[in-house]
Amino acid sequence: MPFDFHVHGLWILGTVALFIGVMFAGNLEWVEGTTETSFLISVVLAFLMLLLAGMCWISSAVNAKAEM
Repeated sequence: MPFDFHVHGLWILGTVALFIGVMFAGNLEWVEGTTETSFLISVVLAFLMLLLAGMCWISSAVNAKAEM
């Protein structure tokens, strides 16, 4: 199967989004000097990146199924 952005590209973008989301989530820690706002923004960004990864993978799977 040749490279098709709607299948392979979304799969790769989903992997990158998952990596970034996991990096955010893995480094979340309440330390001295952390404000509630910055901590909440980090939690929301990690969550949104994980949601974006899931959406990319689901779209990739739907497009791959549609091509068959």
